[in-house]
Amino acid sequence: MHSATDIILGLYDAWHARDRQAWVDAFSPSASWTNIPTGETFTGPVGMATNYQNWDGPFPEGRCENLTVHAGADLVVAEFIASGTHTGILTTPDGPIPATGRTLSVPFCDVHDVTNGAITTTRRYWDQLAVLNQLGLL
Repeated sequence: MHSATDIILGLYDAWHARDRQAWVDAFSPSASWTNIPTGETFTGPVGMATNYQNWDGPFPEGRCENLTVHAGADLVVAEFIASGTHTGILTTPDGPIPATGRTLSVPFCDVHDVTNGAITTTRRYWDQLAVLNQLGLL
């Protein structure tokens, strides 16, 4: 069985490879993901695929740069700089944001719970004001 760190590193590898199925497969079937700044919660395989698309669609070449992982037995914290160019529609709880063509470089922090070789919950934190400012929306 892979360690919790290996599972999380595999998740970000799947993101960089644009392997949506490997991304979804990293989660347990009943997993939940909450984007703390927006209050969105996604559950199960369909939810994980939707959340993936919500980031991949607007930032199809987005990267998690300077990834740092801090791990305990079943808890992994991943810090990174989310970077990319906003070239697609960004889906938000307040409605869609059309592509701005602007680049983004914002610190993110993901807190992952891992049980029996799969991610069971993720809580994602970022500075929403910095994102809106960098996209020219403020």
